[in-house]
Amino acid sequence: MNRRRLFSILTLAITFAGITILQSCTKVAKNLHFNLSMQTGSVSLTIPATPLTAGTATFGPATNTYNVDSFIKAQTGTLLGVENITSVKITSCELIINNATTTNNLQNFRSCSASFSSNTNATPYQINIPNINDVYATSINLPVDTTAELKSYLGNQFNYSVSGELRRATTIPLNCTLQFTFSVVVQG
Repeated sequence: MNRRRLFSILTLAITFAGITILQSCTKVAKNLHFNLSMQTGSVSLTIPATPLTAGTATFGPATNTYNVDSFIKAQTGTLLGVENITSVKITSCELIINNATTTNNLQNFRSCSASFSSNTNATPYQINIPNINDVYATSINLPVDTTAELKSYLGNQFNYSVSGELRRATTIPLNCTLQFTFSVVVQG
């Protein structure tokens, strides 16, 4: 009889402790706040050799998929997910020419813009640099508006494009990498 009573008391204590711990975890999750740096991936674009220097040419789109929910769960120990996003802002955009030469590099461009859209917002969000210095360069950081709220763009498929106006013709295809980085705020 003592064993049965001891077993009942032990079972009740374990159940009570389990309920208390689960309620505490829920309270902790509600107080969590993370500011995560996220890159939706680097995309490769090829700018073909372009003999014309009049007008603006657009290259792309290049498309990639990125699981934002999995990223957030991995960064927060699976406590939070995409439904906990409170804000998304762009922090950087970098264009890199991977095969630049002394005569084919960013110096050939007068201006440049990059844009992205997603399966949740098809309107391209565009950033640009209106005047690129006439000096040899293999990469450029486009100026971004770090205050623009871009939460509506978070989906799982992203489309990227690059546009530019040439100051001098390019004689080889330029293999480029485009990287966008975002600040994602999640809160329980």
